[in-house]
Amino acid sequence: VPSAPRNVVSVVNQTSVILEWHSPRDTGHREDLSYNVVCRRCHSNERRACQPCDDSVVFAPGKEMLKGTMVEISKLRAHTSYTFDIQAVNGVSNKSPYPAQQLSINITTNQAAPSEVPIMHQVSSTSRSFSLSWPPPEQPNGIILDYEIRYYDKVKWDDKCLCAVARFGVMV
Repeated sequence: VPSAPRNVVSVVNQTSVILEWHSPRDTGHREDLSYNVVCRRCHSNERRACQPCDDSVVFAPGKEMLKGTMVEISKLRAHTSYTFDIQAVNGVSNKSPYPAQQLSINITTNQAAPSEVPIMHQVSSTSRSFSLSWPPPEQPNGIILDYEIRYYDKVKWDDKCLCAVARFGVMV
């Protein structure tokens, strides 16, 4: 089996991280080397306080059987600690009585903007006013202090007239 990958470097950008590493010193004398990346979200510096990452976390190009030595991980939570284990495996790793050799790195994500408000409803309207409602963002990434509502006229052409149509947008 191969030895562990070496020299992992991380670049954190808000709620995404890029991990790059060097190949293991010993490939197990085989040509079929690949990498798996295991993600755990941690509540403290203790490994016992870590849980597997949510299914919403995205790995590009993937998290298993990677041929390259780089992965971008996105849709992480803001202000959260993570541990990433990078495992080196080959065609005989699953036959070994020992776990895959791995290199671990701990990172903490940064501040991030809230996700978009998913939908907005008009509750009521009069000739001079209207009421709107919306659910909170799925990922607030902190405490929501206020919302910004943008209102603008959208010009629409049709075969009979040039019409102004009201459009609304909610910013968090």
